[in-house]
Amino acid sequence: MRSVGIKLSLGIILLLISISCVVSGKFSIDGLTHVNGRVEKIAHQSLASLKILAAIDSQIRTFRAVEIQQLTTSSPEEFATLSASSTAISEKIAHAIDAYVPFINSDNDQALFHNLQEEWSEYEEYHDTTFKNWVVSQDKSHALLNEGQQLIELQEKVSGTLTSFMDGSITDAASYALDSGVTYRMTLRRVYAAYVALFVVVVVAVLVVVYNILRPLQKINASITRLAGGQTDLTFPLAHRGDEIGAISRSLDVFRAAAIAKRKLEQDAEIQRRQAEAERVAIQEKAEAEAREWLRKATGALAAGLKRMAGGDLSFQIETEFSKAFEPLRHDFNQSLAQLAATFSRMSGAIHVISDGTHGLAAGADTLARRSETQAAALEQTAAAVAGIARSVEDTAKRSEDAQQIGARARQSAATSTAITHEAEAAMGRIEQGSAQIAAIVDVIDGIAFQTNLLALNASVEAARAGTAGRGFAVVATEVRSLAQKCAEAALDVRTVIRRTAADVQEGAGRVKDCSGALRTIAAFIGQMGQHLDAIAIAAREQSSSLGEINAAVGSLDQTTQQNTGVADQFHATSRSLADESGRLNGLVSQFSLPETEAAGQHAAFPDHAASDRVLLAAYEE
Repeated sequence: MRSVGIKLSLGIILLLISISCVVSGKFSIDGLTHVNGRVEKIAHQSLASLKILAAIDSQIRTFRAVEIQQLTTSSPEEFATLSASSTAISEKIAHAIDAYVPFINSDNDQALFHNLQEEWSEYEEYHDTTFKNWVVSQDKSHALLNEGQQLIELQEKVSGTLTSFMDGSITDAASYALDSGVTYRMTLRRVYAAYVALFVVVVVAVLVVVYNILRPLQKINASITRLAGGQTDLTFPLAHRGDEIGAISRSLDVFRAAAIAKRKLEQDAEIQRRQAEAERVAIQEKAEAEAREWLRKATGALAAGLKRMAGGDLSFQIETEFSKAFEPLRHDFNQSLAQLAATFSRMSGAIHVISDGTHGLAAGADTLARRSETQAAALEQTAAAVAGIARSVEDTAKRSEDAQQIGARARQSAATSTAITHEAEAAMGRIEQGSAQIAAIVDVIDGIAFQTNLLALNASVEAARAGTAGRGFAVVATEVRSLAQKCAEAALDVRTVIRRTAADVQEGAGRVKDCSGALRTIAAFIGQMGQHLDAIAIAAREQSSSLGEINAAVGSLDQTTQQNTGVADQFHATSRSLADESGRLNGLVSQFSLPETEAAGQHAAFPDHAASDRVLLAAYEE
């Protein structure tokens, strides 16, 4: 079975790492994009709509407070000022309602918005009609109760619609937060799975590089060292592999066979030399001398060639012609030398391919580390943005709680004012009873004056009858009559003042009753305000809690990305170590001097592989 080549193995490993990184990055980007979209909807839609609705509700409460002052004031100048203020507030409320139009995103919102416009128009129209006739109204106490009750009902309808709007915005924000949480957990599981796959690929890559490349290269290096030392009884167990390692092993086996052949040739040359020496004795001196000369040339050329081979020079050929007996030896030697040089040339090319592949792998790991650092920085910025939104929502919750406490104090003050009004009403009743008692006393005095006047008249008549003797008595009777007349007139004046005072007291008691009813209305409004503030505070606390969970999740994702950066740095270091080992092996092979044509031919066969690796690396970096 043919083994997978080193170039293909490194390419597959790099491709798997790239796929794992791309998948992890896609999951992270998709999840962050979705969560960011939901957070933007919470910040720019739900919270913004709640802010506008709170502004409308605040303006309506201010409008209602001015309306209550209009109902209770008795000064025309103050009434005119309050009417101008209520008109300005009404315009602000209309503008605020129109400003809510961009936040309508459903048929239900459209229906609620239509109801709000109609209810506010009805409320505003009834308000204008009520206070248009308020100036000419005579029975204001009765009108205060009727018109005030009707205005309360209209205001409650508008407040109910605003509450429905707020509930809808809070529900939307809660659904956005829930969807963000689901997306985060799904993204986290996917990213963890992608990181696990990346870790497995990196571990497998390291094992493949260590067990399939580094260790075989170390064995080949040891074999080359032993072969260069002259040990020819070696075996190359990696020659069965179909990749570059197997090619190098087979080339070394050829080199070992050439060394064995060289040794055998030396032995054969020695035998032939002995045979020639024996023949030299048998043949003539001339032939013996000629044979010695040919043998000297052959052995000298072979010795010089073997010496150059021992020095690592494989770039020469024996050009000197031998005798016919030694000519095959020269051809065999030259052929073995050429085959050995070609083997080392192919080995050098394979080492260059391994070096290029490891450098490409190291560059890819470096790019992966830089991208992981960039992704970690982006996650850190996202975590800071989510933390800022969480602080803003927490501040809103605190302000809502402060407003809730102010509403509670306002309810308590309204209850105290109602009790004081009741006491004033009781005091007015007692004053009215006292006025009735004073009127009864004045009636008694008036009766006494009338009786005194009658007695004085009778005395005057009797004095007239007595004549001169009764003249002094007549003067006294006249004076008594005059005093009785003055007492009757004073009693009449006191009665008139008491009646006017009683009417004023009765009118004051009616005003106190009207004031008590108005205070009860104000207390009801303050109670409704407290309920709205409670709902706003609860919603703000829930949103603050949800944003805190999102912030913690983004921090966890940031920590995971930093761990991925550390794994990429480890892989980069491993690739650099492989490149160093390839460089040392190339240095060992470069000790041999090869023919220029062979070296050029072998190097021309490998640039295509290096170019393909560079193209793959460039595509990954893009």
